[in-house]
Amino acid sequence: MRTRRIVAVVLGVLALPLLVLGLIDPLEGGLALLAAVALLALARVLSGEPVPRLLWIPIVVALALGVLLLAALALVPPPAEVDGSVGNPLGGGAAAGVWVYRAAVLVAIAGGVVYAVRIVRAARPSVARAAA
Repeated sequence: MRTRRIVAVVLGVLALPLLVLGLIDPLEGGLALLAAVALLALARVLSGEPVPRLLWIPIVVALALGVLLLAALALVPPPAEVDGSVGNPLGGGAAAGVWVYRAAVLVAIAGGVVYAVRIVRAARPSVARAAA
């Protein structure tokens, strides 16, 4: 049991940098978020600690918004050239959507820190009992 909790702590802490990489944008950051979700799911299974709402709700929102933004960008035709310059494909609502995505990832980072602290605290008593 002690080894499982230690591995859960390591996985929970390793997920934090992946959550930070999620701030990049919905494409590359979304891949990092998916990897963080995988690590956090393993940490959840190994530790037995429930994932706080402050973590899983923003991750679901960010992933859903990222899929929506990528689908919107795929369906929108590329902007036309005007005087040798190309317009911004993230004009208007898509740019606002990216910022909402980033805000959701920031909240998820806060939730990730809370979850990491929870699993460290849950692992501590078992380590202290095993040493005694």
